[in-house]
Amino acid sequence: MAAHDQRSRASAVPVRLATSAGSRIVSWTLRVATAAALGIDATVHLQNASGYDGGGATITEGELFRVEAGLAIAVGLIVLLWPRRISWIAALLVGASALAAVLAYRYVDIGPVGPFPDMYENTWQVPGKVLSAYAEGAAVLLAGLGLLVYDGRAGGTRTHEVLSPQGR
Repeated sequence: MAAHDQRSRASAVPVRLATSAGSRIVSWTLRVATAAALGIDATVHLQNASGYDGGGATITEGELFRVEAGLAIAVGLIVLLWPRRISWIAALLVGASALAAVLAYRYVDIGPVGPFPDMYENTWQVPGKVLSAYAEGAAVLLAGLGLLVYDGRAGGTRTHEVLSPQGR
């Protein structure tokens, strides 16, 4: 059995799954698309923030919208300019948290939580709300894909060892 394992290991050859140029195209496409999705989300939140100021809460919805927009912009730029595993994770978390919030506060009347106001809004009719939700969902999917294809090497290509059919 040990001899068979050594033969198998000796016959393993690296196989390039994507060309360097193809990998760079995939990387740039995912980076630009993720940044664009986060940018759309940020734009909608910034445009609507002033309509949610006030309300007597310690922290207003408008302030939360601005914070979310700032995070989306920052993380979008980071993914675009510094594509690392942590960048993709941050993009995934920003998109997922924003999408979870819009869905939760659309369908569930959670009420005020600590210093946060009651953000329940049982409609999709607010300008940009649907677009923002789609952009957040796209950011989650794109960042997830970016995380899956990222391998940390400069060229961005993945190589795997596979055994040749004859064990050669």
